Parts: sequence; structure tokens; C-alpha cells
Amino acid sequence: MHKLIIASTTIALLILVPAFASGEVYIPDHEYVGFYDDDGIFTVIGGVKNNEMYPIIPTITVNVSDNGNIFTHKQEFSHIMPAQMLPLKLKLPEITSDNPILGTPEISYKQTEYKYESGYILYDDSLVLHDDGRMTGMIKNGGDKTFLNFRIYALIKDQNENILDVASSQQFGIMHPGETLKFEMVPDPKIVNEINSYSCFSFGDESVLPLNADRNGEQYTFRYESGALFHDGKFSSDTTELKMTSLNSFFGELNASFEFPQSSMNENFEVYLDGSSWNAGSSGSGVTTLYKEKVTNLQSLDEMGNWHVYFTVPGFYQGDVIVKGFHEPDGTVEIPEELDISNMVYAEMTTGQVTNIIAKTSEDSLIINLETTEDGVLSFTTSDFLIRPFSDGGFFVLVDGEEIDSATYENKILTIPYTANTEKIEVYGSYVIPEFGTIAMIVLAVAVISIIVLSRKNSISYSLSNV
Repeated sequence: MHKLIIASTTIALLILVPAFASGEVYIPDHEYVGFYDDDGIFTVIGGVKNNEMYPIIPTITVNVSDNGNIFTHKQEFSHIMPAQMLPLKLKLPEITSDNPILGTPEISYKQTEYKYESGYILYDDSLVLHDDGRMTGMIKNGGDKTFLNFRIYALIKDQNENILDVASSQQFGIMHPGETLKFEMVPDPKIVNEINSYSCFSFGDESVLPLNADRNGEQYTFRYESGALFHDGKFSSDTTELKMTSLNSFFGELNASFEFPQSSMNENFEVYLDGSSWNAGSSGSGVTTLYKEKVTNLQSLDEMGNWHVYFTVPGFYQGDVIVKGFHEPDGTVEIPEELDISNMVYAEMTTGQVTNIIAKTSEDSLIINLETTEDGVLSFTTSDFLIRPFSDGGFFVLVDGEEIDSATYENKILTIPYTANTEKIEVYGSYVIPEFGTIAMIVLAVAVISIIVLSRKNSISYSLSNV
């Protein structure tokens, strides 16, 4: 039998704390709870409400009293549009006492660009809660911007309106203006029999996360996508091995997909686990499996010169993941002086069109060629993966060879005015594209930054594999 979703009402939670507000951004006191989940991991779930008149990126500081000691965890979250709420979920395996006390959260936020504007859930007969706990429904892009790399998020609640979990849909790579798509949310099987409703539906970013690790005194930046959590990356003293702490809080295996800058064509990666996982076992008693072994992985090289490494993390795994095989630069990687990134970058013009975008790696610049017969404005969002400003926080901009001082840079958005018949805009910064002898790829957009999804089906080129 299918159950139609009903709008949420005031609820009671396992742990109640007063609402905390930072201006017009707050967590309602009935939407914030902390508890040990079925796997014994302390979990914080809630919803962040944005009542500002503009989109924001919130940073939440969670405070937990753990056996008399105060544990603090600070986390930056995804965009929240005006008058919307975004579900949040944090796993805190560091909490171990019998009766931890979830304290009042601290919230700060910064204004950001619009994202997923006019995207919404269709509240009609298509929105269905199935007997197996799945939620299916339809979403629509009612705006005039293309959405890239996102999911739908929601709170899962029981019949007493207690929050059980945060649900997420499948990943959507692209959604065009006016398009309608079907989404599906599959909950953890352990809570299926308790599910009564889903609420607080929201569009949110795909979880492609950047990490930094110190390597020979320099910051080494890489990225990953996975339902498992990775943090605290550290290189060995000879810089050939990268160790990270990992946590998979789900019962099943989860894919992990990493993107590493390339230092040498001779890099051949291997992945090792050093930790443990837990499962219920056929008799219902818990069974712990220890891992201290090499696991199967795939390795590929995309056309931009980045390594992609893929492997699986066992269900309920907690421990270290070690990636071996890094090399110091040995001259086998050539950095092109010019790179056409036209098909990977989206910039917006008020008039005319961009014909191509060239990254000049030796000059730390982007060359944007355009055609226009009217005055207008070009805008795009920068990123540390592509081009970085100078130490004064700005860029040096030429329009048809003439320096201008009317370009503005705010909230990582670079806006450049141009006149009719302008043919070329040049943007100079302190860095462009290659880092540590390799190339990182980024997609730029006004209101949308879409990092290329690191997944097996989306890898651009499998020119090398290692199984």
C-alpha cells in the first residue's frame, strides 16, 4: 500500500535543545537531535533554516559534552536558498560516553550566489512513500538556469515525528530549464519499519569534496566522491604513501572515487585497508571483521592529466585507508602552455557569446574570446582549482588589450564589463590550472560551480587500469 506524504508538523525529538539563530539563519529546536545510531556511532541530525532574503552557505559548529569533556566539530555545508531548509547529518565516532549531551549549535554564514533557483518538488500524486521505505517523486527546474551535479535531500521521520535519518536521492548530472525528472530515495534497511514520512525536501550539492595534505611542506590538494567519509590525510616521510581515516556508516559497500594531481606517468597506485567493519550476522549477533590487506582498485587517467583511483569501502568500516604509489615529479609529465577548456567551462554573458576559453599555464591567465555587438557584462565563478587572485585579492583584467579597473570580484564571482564588438578578455592571476606539475579540471558557472563527478561511469578516459 502506498502512503502519500503529509506536510510536517511540530515534532518531539530524542534530545531537545533551544533553537539557535544567527540573524535569520537558525536550527529550529524541534529539528536538532543527537543519538547513537544502530551501529553505535553518535549522529547529529537537524535542519538549517534560511530566512534571509539571499542564498547562504552556513557553517555549523556542533558542541557535545562527552563524559565531561567538550567536543567541538565545525562543518561548512551546502548552499541554502532563501526561505528554505537544508537537512544536515554528521557522524561523530569520537563521541563514546554512555550519556553524551548535545549542546547548543553555533551558526555562522556567508552570502553566496543563487543555486538551484526555482527548482522544486512536485507535491502531487507522483510523491509516494512505498511500503519498503523508498520515496519517489518528481522534481522540476522552473527557472532559466541549468542545474549541474546535485541530489535531493530530506528528513526521514517516524510516526511520532522524531527524526530518524537524512535521505538523499540518486545523483543528477544535469537538469535543463523546464525539465521534469524523477527522483528516488532509498533508506537504510535498519529503519524501514519505523519510517512514517519524509519532509524538508531540498536541492543540494553533490558531495565532491576537496582535501588537503602536507607534502614536503607544500599543500597537496585532491578530491573525492563517496558516501563514506575521508579525513586527516597525511603523507609518509618519503611522500609515496597517503594515509586517510575513513568511516562508512552504512551497512553495504560504498564506492570511493579519488582524483589526484599527476606528478609522474610512472605512478601506479595500490589501496590498502587497516581497520575493521561490523555486521549483524545471520544469528543477529554482531560480527567484527578485521582488515589489514590490499584491496582491488581501478586506475585511470583523464584527458586533463588527472589520475582517478576507484575502490570500495566495506560496510560499517572504520579505520585507515592507505594509497601507495605516489612519485615526485620526474619530468615525464608535460604541461601544455595553452589548454582549450571551452567544453569544460560555462560563463554567462548578458549579450553575445563566448567562442572559446584558453588557459595559458605559463602566464597564469585565462583568455576568453567572444563575439558581441552590444555593451554587456561577462560573469563567472572562480575557484582555487582553476585560477587564483593575487595577494591583494584581485585580478589583472584586459579587455581587447586595455587594462580596466571596473571588473569586480566578490564571493568568488568575477564580473567584467565590456563594450560592443569586444573580441578578447584576458584575466591574469597568481596561478592557473597546473598544480604540482599537473592539471586540475573545474567547471565554472554563474550561480553553479560543477566539479566533474569522479565516478566510474563518468571518467573521461580509461587509458590505464590497475586491478
